[in-house]
Amino acid sequence: MIFDNRDIILRLNKRRYILILVYVTLMVIFFFSGFFGENQRIILAILISVIYIIYNIVSYHINFSYFSFRDDQEFLMFRFVSMRPFDSNKKAVKISKSDFAGFKFEKSFFGFKENLILNIKTKKGIANYPPISLSALSQKHKLMLKQSLNQFV
Repeated sequence: MIFDNRDIILRLNKRRYILILVYVTLMVIFFFSGFFGENQRIILAILISVIYIIYNIVSYHINFSYFSFRDDQEFLMFRFVSMRPFDSNKKAVKISKSDFAGFKFEKSFFGFKENLILNIKTKKGIANYPPISLSALSQKHKLMLKQSLNQFV
């Protein structure tokens, strides 16, 4: 099985760029037009700025990531790249199907943030990989991933 979430990541990036454009446009309108009084301009600018900052903080905390999975050979291959600004390192996890010991889905942040924790067999016992963000994965892909990984446990 092979899949990725490229389409969702493209949508999230478009949304981010549109929000930046809307934010800058509103700030220009507030400060360079005569539609609002001085106090109204300041209040509206602060309100819009707070909403924009909260959206960015929540998005940063949820950590949307590009995610790709393949299990067609003797290995399980996970590739992922965080969409956070200044954190776009490409990462990959390659696990032999015989060394795969299990997995766990972990939800946090009111159910908006979801991580995958992989377990592997080592000489010293069971080891956990660092969490992989699945927040930008559709429910269909999460179900497919779960079904595929259950085959190898």
